[in-house]
Amino acid sequence: MERNVLLVLGNGYNRENLIDSAVYLRDNFGFSIRPLHVRDVRKKEFLPNAVDGIMLEPMIAGINEEWNRYEEHEIANIKEQLKERGVDAELEVKFGITPEVVIEELKKSDILLIEKEDKFSEDLIAILKRFFKPIIVVRDKVLKLDKVAISNDDGTKVNKSFQRFINIFTHVDEITSLELIDPQDHEHDEEEVHENYLNEFIKGKGIKLVSKKIMKADSDEFLKIAKEEDVLIMGNLSNSYIFEKITKKVGVKIMEDVETTLFIA
Repeated sequence: MERNVLLVLGNGYNRENLIDSAVYLRDNFGFSIRPLHVRDVRKKEFLPNAVDGIMLEPMIAGINEEWNRYEEHEIANIKEQLKERGVDAELEVKFGITPEVVIEELKKSDILLIEKEDKFSEDLIAILKRFFKPIIVVRDKVLKLDKVAISNDDGTKVNKSFQRFINIFTHVDEITSLELIDPQDHEHDEEEVHENYLNEFIKGKGIKLVSKKIMKADSDEFLKIAKEEDVLIMGNLSNSYIFEKITKKVGVKIMEDVETTLFIA
C-alpha cells in the first residue's frame, strides 16, 4: 500500500530542509513525494486601482509583471532543488489561498510536511486549526527519528498524536516524555501518586519511556531540552489559539518557540 507525503514548498528559508525531510520519509519509510507550490492570490490584494481619483493601472500592471517574474523564478528554483535531491515527481502549482489549497490537497495525501519560520504565520495557524491528517512542521533541522520526545500534558490531543505517530513510525523503540508539572496541582495531596495515562499507554506499546519532569513555569528549560531532540510530538492547537496566546498558555509558547521538528496529529 503506497503512502504519500504532501510537501508544501513556499518561498521560505527552510526549503532545502523540507525537501531533505521528504527524501528521508521516502528513503526510510517508503513514502512517495507530492511537491506542491501555491501561488497565493492574496499577494496582489493590497494594490489599489486608484488613489484620490488618479488611476494606477499602468503602475499596477508593472508591479504585477514584476511579481509574476519573481514567482516564475521561485518555481524554477524549487524545481531545480527537487531535481538536485533526486525528487523526480512533478511540482504541482496551484492558484488560490494557501491554507485552503493545502487543506483541499491534503485529502489526497497521508501526511503533510510544511515549514515553520521563527514564529507562526497566519497561514500555518489556519492550517493547524483545520488539518485532519498528521502534520510534520520543519524548522531548522532536517527530519530524523533517532531521538523522539513527546510534550506530555496527559491530555487527549497529545494522546491521539502519539497513537498516529507510532502507527506510522512503528520502529521507534524509545521516547522521552517531557512532563510539565504545576506544584499547585498537587499541593494538597503529596502522598497520592498521580498516574500519567499517556506514559502507561506508551509503555504498553513496548516502548522504552524516559520521563523528564519540568516545572510548568520554566518553559525555557523545556525548550532547551526539546532542542536536543529530533522530533517533538505535540497535541493540536485549539480553536481558542488567540485567547491562549494572550493568556500566555505554556503549550502555545512551546509550539511557537521550539526549534525542534514537530509532529502533530
